[in-house]
Amino acid sequence: GGERTLFYKFLRLPRDILARDMFRAAKQYCKGQVLDVGGWDFFLTLKEKGAQYDHWITLDNSTEKLLTMDDPKFECVLGDGCNMQFADNTFDTVLNIQVLEHVFEPIAMVKEIGRVLKPGGHAIFLIPQTGYMHFAPYHYYNFTRFWIEEAMKRGGMEIVELQPIGGLWSSMAMHSIFFFIETMRLHGYSVPECKRTWKYYVLFPLMVIAALCMIPVGFLLSLGD
Repeated sequence: GGERTLFYKFLRLPRDILARDMFRAAKQYCKGQVLDVGGWDFFLTLKEKGAQYDHWITLDNSTEKLLTMDDPKFECVLGDGCNMQFADNTFDTVLNIQVLEHVFEPIAMVKEIGRVLKPGGHAIFLIPQTGYMHFAPYHYYNFTRFWIEEAMKRGGMEIVELQPIGGLWSSMAMHSIFFFIETMRLHGYSVPECKRTWKYYVLFPLMVIAALCMIPVGFLLSLGD
């Protein structure tokens, strides 16, 4: 909850670079009545990037994430993305960006998105397959492309694009970056129940060297992902 810090925005930069296809898709498909499920302030990012909309609703489940905007075409609504209050076939575009991994019943959210989406409309998802731990303890899953294909089918949606935004090497590079974040036990990236043994501290210097090497090597090799 609360305001996005500069540190958080810095952590988001690698994702935004890797996920440039997501922004391209949002600019291409976003139009009309738009619903962003669990988007918090993502509206501001897409607005800066030129996404089109007639009216935009951001649905979130926390009062701390309800934005107040001086924009008559924007509103923020408190609600449950797995049991939405909107009627069937309401929205031209639905966004769901890095949300499913934080939902204990993600298939319920996918089905709800399919329900409120108009025929011929587009839903845009960003779904992690090898994501690092974040927003702990509310990080429940990573997904395979096979889950995505089956979930969209069950949600009554046809896949127009299924675009990987990385692979083995970019995942290793990202995990190496977040090794340092998890080492500092920052809120949302670790929990007190995760204990460290003496072996961790003995091997820690080697871990640091390996992570520092893997970041540039991983991103270089990710050109072939």
